[in-house]
Amino acid sequence: MVDATIKTVTLRPPDFAVPEKELREAFSSKTRAIMVNTPHNPTGKVFSLQELQLIASLCKQHDSLAFTDEVYHRLTFGAEHISLASLDGMYERTVTLNSLGKTFSLTGWKIGWAVAPPNLTWGVRQAHAFLTFATATPFQWAAVSALKAPDSFYKDLIADYSSKKDILVEGLKEVGFKVFEPKGTYFVMADHTPFGFASDVEFCKFLIEEVGVAAIPPSVFYTDPDDGKHLVRFAFCKDEDTLRQAVDRMKVKLKGKVVARTH
Repeated sequence: MVDATIKTVTLRPPDFAVPEKELREAFSSKTRAIMVNTPHNPTGKVFSLQELQLIASLCKQHDSLAFTDEVYHRLTFGAEHISLASLDGMYERTVTLNSLGKTFSLTGWKIGWAVAPPNLTWGVRQAHAFLTFATATPFQWAAVSALKAPDSFYKDLIADYSSKKDILVEGLKEVGFKVFEPKGTYFVMADHTPFGFASDVEFCKFLIEEVGVAAIPPSVFYTDPDDGKHLVRFAFCKDEDTLRQAVDRMKVKLKGKVVARTH
């Protein structure tokens, strides 16, 4: 909308760590803002304190704003979610975006919020007026009630998703995938190359048509699709029986096999 030049810094397996050299090179005196997503879709990465401190230092050095997408902040597994705005000197230059959809499984409601100082929310309000303008009032009141949920709700949430994650992660390993276990979100990235497919799109089409399992080809998340063509993204925000059935179907069609494809 503002004809900005977009620079991306690619996160790569196995741990999808922030490459410091590339990040530093992406910043300049012209950098107006950075967008950060943690916990991260599609990789399941949770940014570490050290990585966030690096981002904060670059923002302050170059007088840049930060926009953070933290919609999976309640869905972490053995890792601590840290808001960039909580770091010293960052609240005044950060817009923190969050949503009711992921934590409370209400994605269809499209209820979210932005937290920032008044001078930054002014810009958010102008854009909002020309996009959604308003959302359904009953949903907003429901969102207020949801946000008052006791700590026990979040403990149960993590316990439930941890069980689902383990079913999918261990199942994918048994099938023969190289799995990059997530620290957050409800997504699992895996390397599909043992099965002989040329791309993630080809592999995902095979899964749908021949196996009866749906997955996302992650190349759509990358500036250069080639960076993601060897990967596949699965989701475990399903009931446990569905996850087990999916694993069983893949075992039948994929386990112990390298699928030969003609191009």
